[in-house]
Amino acid sequence: MTVALRPIVRAATAALLLATTAFAQDGLPEGPDWGRPRRIRPEGKNVLFATGDGCGGCHSASSNAVALRDVTGADVSPHGLWRATAMANSFRDPYWRSQVAREIAAAPEKAEEIQNLCVTCHAPMAHHTARIAGRPHGSVRELTADPLARDGVSCTVCHQARPDNFGKPESFRGNLDIRPGRIIYGPYPDPMAGPMRMHSAYTATEGPHVQESALCGSCHTLVTRPAPDAPDFPEQTPYLEWRNSVFSTEGRREPESRNCQECHMADLGEIAIARNPAGVDFAIDPRPNYRAHAFVGGNAFLLEMLRDAAEELGVTAPPEAFDRLISATRRQLRRDTADVEIDGLSRQDDRIRFSVKVTNRTGHKLPTGYPARRIWLTTEVIVGEYQVFESGGLDDGGRITDLAADAAAKHVDRVRSPADVPVWSAVPVDLEGRPTTILHGMARYAKDDRLLPRGWKPDGPDVAMTAPVGVDGDADFIGGSDTVHFDLPVPADIRGEITVKVMLLYQSIPPEWAAPHAEGKAPENEVFTRLYRASNTLAEILGTATAVR
Repeated sequence: MTVALRPIVRAATAALLLATTAFAQDGLPEGPDWGRPRRIRPEGKNVLFATGDGCGGCHSASSNAVALRDVTGADVSPHGLWRATAMANSFRDPYWRSQVAREIAAAPEKAEEIQNLCVTCHAPMAHHTARIAGRPHGSVRELTADPLARDGVSCTVCHQARPDNFGKPESFRGNLDIRPGRIIYGPYPDPMAGPMRMHSAYTATEGPHVQESALCGSCHTLVTRPAPDAPDFPEQTPYLEWRNSVFSTEGRREPESRNCQECHMADLGEIAIARNPAGVDFAIDPRPNYRAHAFVGGNAFLLEMLRDAAEELGVTAPPEAFDRLISATRRQLRRDTADVEIDGLSRQDDRIRFSVKVTNRTGHKLPTGYPARRIWLTTEVIVGEYQVFESGGLDDGGRITDLAADAAAKHVDRVRSPADVPVWSAVPVDLEGRPTTILHGMARYAKDDRLLPRGWKPDGPDVAMTAPVGVDGDADFIGGSDTVHFDLPVPADIRGEITVKVMLLYQSIPPEWAAPHAEGKAPENEVFTRLYRASNTLAEILGTATAVR
């Protein structure tokens, strides 16, 4: 695939949409279904989409209703949880906005192509509105005035997607099959269609496909090319990684199988999923196995930036909504992401030896998604009262101390000095083999030793897009884990009890990826750099282990 504009849909479909709508100057079509007064008036709307506040009229908690609250009274409504997520704020994301500006500055001649690709997933309602109408959607800066763009990955995107192209390459890069018709798919049978049709002109329809990983896989599979004749570059492949793991549900359902939603959307049990907009509960039975629309991932760092700069970034979710999601994110990182074990601790004369095994508990690579992300080991060895070894620590700017400039591009299997820091990460390079953080220039990985999901097989599906790079000769780098072997010198005259402490740390935006933004001239670069430098979070802790001998 190449980074290129999406082809226009069939002329007949575009003509039908244009014939039944009048496009306002701001690009929002006012359709016939919105022609009569309604109780719920979302900020942005057209014949295809509505912003999430419109859905929130019925699918949010109110002060005088028990629907959409858990047994403690906490708001667990779809709208209440979603509005503080990275998905709801995908267009407001200051890192993304700054990266788009960097990409355009690096290749001004590709500005339209770059923005079209980026907007597809970060402002999907604006993208699909323009796609179906057969017109351009405008630049990212122009879309800032469009409430449909600002609403990010909103309710009427995922719940209008049809399953026809699910899991196929044509669905990747955000190419969901969304068509006119105002059909909203949900997981439950026999939906009460009347109230939704009355208040929003959408028709609620049973659609079990909204529970499939392939829905998430549309945007979470991004393959690009730095040049038309270059090979495909797998910039993000969480969905493909999951397909080649013990967790995959495609074609089977084993005890360990689970889809994206089962890990990232907690099962909250039975809950009445809607209320009357006036605040009175609908007279419907609670639905079982309601899944929280918090979409808990691993990017607490971004959520903190969104919370702390809410007014500047146009964020509408209250601070307490972010606080809950940040806590849930860190809880998942600590409890459900990785296991760390120390084994074989021994001393022989002037050498201390042990191994550290890191096990990936997720259904995809660890870390996965955006290639900036990395995990690494920080290690401390104490003999008696003396610290005899330390590596992997952080300086005040979040950089790994003792790590040579080119060391991160090497896979570490054996540690003999502080400079041998085990860093599991992806290192993309351009066509000339130079490391790069410009996405449209990435040609291949010089290293990709991110931990594979359990059950990953070299003859499994999508291997060409997900295979590790640079781990040849490491026999214990396998699907699900990696083991690092330590062989450290210790002065012969220092004796006593040996204590080894290790931590597995994680960064979603390492300083090395943030630094180039400070060199940019665009306002978006200045905003992100300022917010990044104001952050107090240097890294997240995924796991710890201690051994004593």
